[in-house]
Amino acid sequence: MLESGSGFGNGGRPPGQMRRLRSERGNMIVLVMAILMGILMLILGFSLSFVRLLGTSQEQKTAIEAAALAAARDVGRIVVEDPNFGFISISDAAPSTPNTKADDGYSMPVTGINTLLATIRLDLIIASTLSDTTMQTLAENDYNNAMAAKDFLVQSLEQAITPGGGGSPRDVDGNLVNPYQSAVEAYNQNVIRMAGGASRLVNGSMRLQLGCTTPSITATPVPMPVTDAAINPAQMTQSYYNSYTNIPFGGRNFVFAGIGKDIKLVDLKNFSLDPGGLPYVIPTVLKVEADQLLQSAGAGGTNVVHSIACAQPAAVHDPRPAPGAMTLRYPNGRVAEILRPIDYLTNGSLISETMDLKTSTGGDSPPTGSGTVVPATVPPWGSSMPMPTSVSVGMYDWLRRAGTKPNIRALQLMLNTPFSSGITNTVGGANVYTWNPNGTIKYVQVTGLAPSAITVSELQGRAVSQTLFSSSNGNNYSIQATDSSRQPGRMRGGRHGGEPLTDAVVNSAAAMTGMTIGGAPDDFGSDIASLGILLLFVGMSSGLFIAGVNRNSKAIKNIAVFVMFTGATVSSLGLLTACGGGGAPPPIVVTTSVTGPRMNRPTYTQNGLVVDISFIRQ
Repeated sequence: MLESGSGFGNGGRPPGQMRRLRSERGNMIVLVMAILMGILMLILGFSLSFVRLLGTSQEQKTAIEAAALAAARDVGRIVVEDPNFGFISISDAAPSTPNTKADDGYSMPVTGINTLLATIRLDLIIASTLSDTTMQTLAENDYNNAMAAKDFLVQSLEQAITPGGGGSPRDVDGNLVNPYQSAVEAYNQNVIRMAGGASRLVNGSMRLQLGCTTPSITATPVPMPVTDAAINPAQMTQSYYNSYTNIPFGGRNFVFAGIGKDIKLVDLKNFSLDPGGLPYVIPTVLKVEADQLLQSAGAGGTNVVHSIACAQPAAVHDPRPAPGAMTLRYPNGRVAEILRPIDYLTNGSLISETMDLKTSTGGDSPPTGSGTVVPATVPPWGSSMPMPTSVSVGMYDWLRRAGTKPNIRALQLMLNTPFSSGITNTVGGANVYTWNPNGTIKYVQVTGLAPSAITVSELQGRAVSQTLFSSSNGNNYSIQATDSSRQPGRMRGGRHGGEPLTDAVVNSAAAMTGMTIGGAPDDFGSDIASLGILLLFVGMSSGLFIAGVNRNSKAIKNIAVFVMFTGATVSSLGLLTACGGGGAPPPIVVTTSVTGPRMNRPTYTQNGLVVDISFIRQ
């Protein structure tokens, strides 16, 4: 018989055995907990690696996109100087910086490559509308020169994006531009260091390429009215030209570059070096690729990740608030044969008049300068041209100054609009024509005008009638046509670079209420906004860049005088197309810088005189 209180009362097991069982159970719990902790650590480690991997991916995306945007910004800043058009870039720039000074001390404008193409296309359309073969010849000549200019611009951009920034290009502020270095710096500044590891750009792995993207909206407006612009809806977006789409006119191809209103990223799948099927392209879209080295903490090792991003540069469109005036002057009273501008081109008596061609060398001609007016030769016309031809040349230069602004129908309407009645047989005056912001024409007649000499701008044009014109009113007149903008740019355009000259008659007309030709003026708030942005864009102070060695020296002027006096030809866009081989000075990349004050050109915001045709009674 068992006694109560014996050690076998716990399931019949002795106390020692129970203690062993509890110990084994405790060890099992510890083992399970250790296994669970190990699994948890593995999961945590994987999670941290995954988060780090995601962070690295985001880091890579952020950095490479920043690099692409920085490179695109820099590409849009590069400026080249062309002998036929002056300063050219991706974007327009107003003449309000010290870095584009002409010899007169005032700044020169910069024309964006898309603006240049759009201007020529519009000029071809208007020449066709007027059936004016002279204007068409001039526009086609501009087109051929523009093809050479865009090739040189592309060549300069391609060179600039190489490591080291070949050619040392500068912007309109005189600052060195190095898209490659900017891309590297932007990449490194946007790297996000992740906990548990480090990453860096692999030295020498950054690569930049210029190419194209699928057609998209540019910052370049289509001519108005759109119904006359020879364009279909697939070639434009919101009344702006589409990029990388051929929009031909008159047998000439126009393919606009990928340049928008804002710098933006472009989907890689839309990038190509050459989209194919186009007569030419202007590659402006940047493809930037680089390798990033990721080193994990501990013994995690290293990985190299390759990334790519694309970006498109931006442009500011110059509204050209005051591109200049054309005046038709009768200082001694009206001429009976001329009742409206079209009579200059169609009147039988005037058609027979021949004009001798001249220019001014050694500075502007009197009364404002001390230069000398000498004979000039202009191909294909030679040393003289018919009166209607000289008028067409002047109208073309006045039209070209307005860029993409002119309404297609405005010039034709102006030609057929009769003069106001203020100029009489005894009261002299001037008919003054300027461009409204919406592309229509403002017409003002200024009366009581006293005879005065008009300056011939250095290396620009004048045409003078060989004989006196005999009017049916019994008076004889000398006809003088003066053109201050025949040759754009400071390389071949003289001390003013083909910019308009200030003029008292034009200034008087600005304050007068005039007739609008071509439609009622539109609200031009957007033009004023564009002007404000443009002036802000170029309004920073900086140094003066000079394109090339001795660019402003007297050597070019001396060559011009040599050309005139030795029988060498003067090109239809200005001087210096020598016979027997000597050609225009080559285009150059702006590469050097000096300091100097800003000199805003006064005829940028206030109209100056582009073209005048005067009948002076003898």
